Amino acid sequence: MRVRKGIAMVTNAVMFLILCIFAFIPLLLGELAQNRSDNTLNDFILHNRNMNIVPLFGTVFSTWMSAFAFIGAIGYFVNEGPIYMTSIGWDALFGILFIIVGKRIWFYGRQHNYLTPVDFFDDIYNSKALNVVVNIVTIGCTMIYLQVQIIGGILVLNIATEGRVSIYMGALIFFMILVVYLWAGGLRAVAFTDLFYGVLTITAILASGFYIIHLAGGDDYVFNNLIEKNISYVTLIGSEGSRHTILWICLFLVVPLGAFMGPQLWIRNYASSKESNFNIMPLLICLASVLCLGALLAGSGCASMSTSSGNADGILIELIKENGNPYFYVFIVIGIYATIFSTANSQVHALSAIFTMDIYKRYVNKNAPEKKLLRIAKFAVIGVSAVSYLLVILVPQSVFDLAVIALGGTAQLIVPVLGALYWKESTPKGALIGLVSSEVMYIFFINFSRGDASVCSVICLIVNVFCFISASLTDTSRIRTRNKIISYKREYRTRNY
Repeated sequence: MRVRKGIAMVTNAVMFLILCIFAFIPLLLGELAQNRSDNTLNDFILHNRNMNIVPLFGTVFSTWMSAFAFIGAIGYFVNEGPIYMTSIGWDALFGILFIIVGKRIWFYGRQHNYLTPVDFFDDIYNSKALNVVVNIVTIGCTMIYLQVQIIGGILVLNIATEGRVSIYMGALIFFMILVVYLWAGGLRAVAFTDLFYGVLTITAILASGFYIIHLAGGDDYVFNNLIEKNISYVTLIGSEGSRHTILWICLFLVVPLGAFMGPQLWIRNYASSKESNFNIMPLLICLASVLCLGALLAGSGCASMSTSSGNADGILIELIKENGNPYFYVFIVIGIYATIFSTANSQVHALSAIFTMDIYKRYVNKNAPEKKLLRIAKFAVIGVSAVSYLLVILVPQSVFDLAVIALGGTAQLIVPVLGALYWKESTPKGALIGLVSSEVMYIFFINFSRGDASVCSVICLIVNVFCFISASLTDTSRIRTRNKIISYKREYRTRNY
């Protein structure tokens, strides 16, 4: 008995040490980033616009992979079947957007010194009202998406500690780590830590998939069992027919569009060192979609073993805790937290940039010196984290659902963005009417209809396009915007990069 207790104590001590090392490494990377930083606003927000393909892909990939893509995906498998496997298509569209949209955003940003999404809209559309709406959309939806990460972290913490650590203490530790390395190095620190988090994410998702499918009895047994339980677990159309078909088409559009229009991805587009990075990015993202195999295996195994209708988001960590080696269990916990931190740090950083440039400088102190703006940006990291901490009590029904709600809101920005990049008849009036109409309708649908958020978002995108085109064509005062769109398109075609 004493020997067993001694072994258990040693095991727990080693597991605690591993967790401490995981928490310490980002702080060390933040210190390294600070040593390489030149302590300017441009470096804090955009890595001095010189991010090469390795750190750029690392931070894009890690931002793209969140709690939504790990525990949310597996929970969605259990509840809805294999619809999440269409995420291979999401990866493809997400990658293509870097060529169609990202490359031009990068060029425009480099030529005209954009730092935030609003800088792009303000320069081309020159509408104060549109700037306000874009700020509301980006801040509101990013805060919602940030809650997805926090809720995922709290869920894992609650299961791992059996409720011994309160959600408030867990969230406090979470934000303290984020604040320290973001304060130290800004986007440079985010890029360093995201490379670390990305490696953990890849190995943890794949390892959990192979482990769970083995635990459940092997792939043949699992999929035969799922067919017996419910055929919808192994077919995209499922037992609900056209509903599932519509759902996976809508998710294919909304998730990559919403993620790409998030302010954290705008910042990464601006931060790229050269245009050729955008030609390589789609290939790298599609290669990384091998992670879907891990989610498929883990989700299918969990669905096969699931016997209750409880919270599906926690089923993976519960099964590994009950059946796995304690060191493997702590590794998976770390992997989940890597996906959470890697997205949350990007969101907090992006929100601090928006507050500094689009609120403080634009409306409070237009002539603020750079050093003061840099201090504001660092304190904004604390402010955003504090607000998010206070919102911890807002727990949704699932990680996946809340993430789709957030992405459905930011996806609406793609319409005025494509108009500004490609359609010379675009106008501020069209952009404003289209965006306001779609967002108001989206809020109404989310609160008062029973439809899936992705379906609601696609309906609102259609309304957005119609209102944008109609209002733009009937707006006679569009000369300035038209000339700017034509001029910028000409600059892009004749670029010498």
